[in-house]
Amino acid sequence: MEDFKLDKNRDLEITNGDFAIGDTDQQNIELLLLSHKGSFKEHPILGVGITDYLKSPEIISRLRLENEISNQLEFDDFFIKDVDVNDLENIHIDGNY
Repeated sequence: MEDFKLDKNRDLEITNGDFAIGDTDQQNIELLLLSHKGSFKEHPILGVGITDYLKSPEIISRLRLENEISNQLEFDDFFIKDVDVNDLENIHIDGNY
């Protein structure tokens, strides 16, 4: 999906005096994982709030996190092939918009 790109500080990226546009699939997934419900006013139930799950290493929390990621990505029209949260330092999400 092409959209406005954000820089590492999550500000609009400017290239040659104009907004940078490019592939934003990874950026969209990152924002979805980091944001909490209510962060997007037009879609108040969108957002995973991954930081809340990272504090609890229990297997039930990981299963809930995997389920929440899948549900939220589906809500955002992302076609999911695989979600794996066994390694919280390297969450694997395979799919596309």
